[in-house]
Amino acid sequence: MRGAFLLWVGLSVVGAGCHREVASGPSRSEGLTGRTLPLLASPALRLTVAGRLGTRVVPVVLDVARPLSMVSQECFDGGPPAPEGTVRAPEIAGGFRAWPVVSLPVLTVGGASVPLRTAGLSGEKPCSLTLGSDVLEPYALTVDPLRREVTFTASRPREAQPAAEVASDAAREVHRVELSREPVGDWPLLAVRVSQGEAELTGPFVLTTREPFSRIAVGPAEAQGLQPLETVAHLPPRTFAVDSVDVAEGVGARPLVVEAAGRWDSPSSLGRLGPDVWGRFTATLDAKGGVLVLRRPRVRAVDETDVGSVSSPRAGRAEGPDAAATSPRSTTTDGAGWMGASASSPPPAGTIGAAPVPSGTTASSPSQATTSPAATAGTAPKASGTASPSPESPARPTASAAPTAQAPGDTSPSTSSEPARPATPNPVARRQQCTDAHGVFSEEACYGLHVRKEPEGGISVVGAVFRDLPEGGRLHLEPVGPDGQRLESGCGIGLSFPATSRGLTTQHRLPWPSLAQALPACHAALVQARGFNLALFEEGSQPECPTACAFVTETSSRRTVCECQPTPLGEGVAAPSRKAPSREPPREERELEPEDPR
Repeated sequence: MRGAFLLWVGLSVVGAGCHREVASGPSRSEGLTGRTLPLLASPALRLTVAGRLGTRVVPVVLDVARPLSMVSQECFDGGPPAPEGTVRAPEIAGGFRAWPVVSLPVLTVGGASVPLRTAGLSGEKPCSLTLGSDVLEPYALTVDPLRREVTFTASRPREAQPAAEVASDAAREVHRVELSREPVGDWPLLAVRVSQGEAELTGPFVLTTREPFSRIAVGPAEAQGLQPLETVAHLPPRTFAVDSVDVAEGVGARPLVVEAAGRWDSPSSLGRLGPDVWGRFTATLDAKGGVLVLRRPRVRAVDETDVGSVSSPRAGRAEGPDAAATSPRSTTTDGAGWMGASASSPPPAGTIGAAPVPSGTTASSPSQATTSPAATAGTAPKASGTASPSPESPARPTASAAPTAQAPGDTSPSTSSEPARPATPNPVARRQQCTDAHGVFSEEACYGLHVRKEPEGGISVVGAVFRDLPEGGRLHLEPVGPDGQRLESGCGIGLSFPATSRGLTTQHRLPWPSLAQALPACHAALVQARGFNLALFEEGSQPECPTACAFVTETSSRRTVCECQPTPLGEGVAAPSRKAPSREPPREERELEPEDPR
């Protein structure tokens, strides 16, 4: 099987959505400092946790860019209370909006009482409560995309950040990006560069945590030469397919589909930066302290001849819902990998591939944005350090991290239509390796899996790839039965990733509800699973799955069903590729092809 190798690493289910607390205390304490809470399961990264409003369980959205906390009418049985007045709040896209203000029952999140007595009333459906900066300002939020957890710590000024927490080491790289504050709405701003072919848009963007997708203002983008996807069809712009979105040199996501904002009247920003970019790192967002810290494992490229045969070290196979095991990771390149664990603690239980938090780079953000975006477009963000640019990447914002070894896609074997020249040696295939928790490079360390029990029942899995995927890739999973042994399901299970740069994660319930109608036999078998192990990684995405997806293939019928992440184009809809190299079909597909007529 081309580009595949086995991952003999065991994994178990981690606690049933329980949060971890740094210190013990009363069952209901004031404030969220020191608490780590699980994010509600979702294919795309969303900062939503479980809370309780009075006696009702509600989803609580964390939104550092919204100045006013909000509650939807659907959260009140029998209708919302009478408004106590109205409040005008600024909107990140420009202008102000008036909201009715209502009193709230006691709100608790993670066993802590949140001091929120009133909130703006929205007509959003279904029920949700949004915590804005009026509640979140005292906290720094650390988001671990692999474990899908958020940790609350006290905000600290940039100058008070401990050097050990923002310094790179052998196992990790850290990018420290400075944030400024918007003068009217007070939300965090940072410098971003968006590239599409030869066109570039550079300027201040709003750092957001509510929506999963980044968004670009149409007017400034088109003025710089960026073209929406809908241009050819003469439709109103809805999306941009861009080559890269970076906050520092080689620090971002590529390629990416972002939303197009037709109405963006803000004079101080060009759009918003969402979890589809910063969520590829273990990120600490400290809006009050004025810093965004991005951590990920190191990645390096090695010649395939130096790698030799690939074999994965065997680790203890987990048994039972609360057992856990960790594994090493594979290859890494500075500026190209992703990780998710604390630098001072060992890899979290139940997670494969969680290396220590990287340390190291600094990128400056725009100063207090008071000028028009048109004046800032095309100006590269400042940085407190430099990094060597990727060989095939356009110039991007700089940062004080170790140099990037190569751009996404550079690891695939090079090909040429020209005849070989006698004086030139044949090109050697390059492979990527990532660092594990101890700073040791390996290929296995490039893949992560986290499994947990959900509070309402069932199991969810989070898969992560910490290296570049020039052709996409598949992580095949092995279900574990109640006895801790492999569960024979008659179905192939896995996670598929599109061609992308490193750090992409996806979370799915296995089995997901609609699988019962599509593949009832596989659904019935997977309901019996008590955990999942990493079994195999294979280059190339699943043909039926266009984005980051979970897939199940019924062995008898060879039918494949996917559950995919949403994109700005729709659920499971991928952007057309600029480069679509043909790939030889696998052997099992060739066997099904009819013979040529004689």
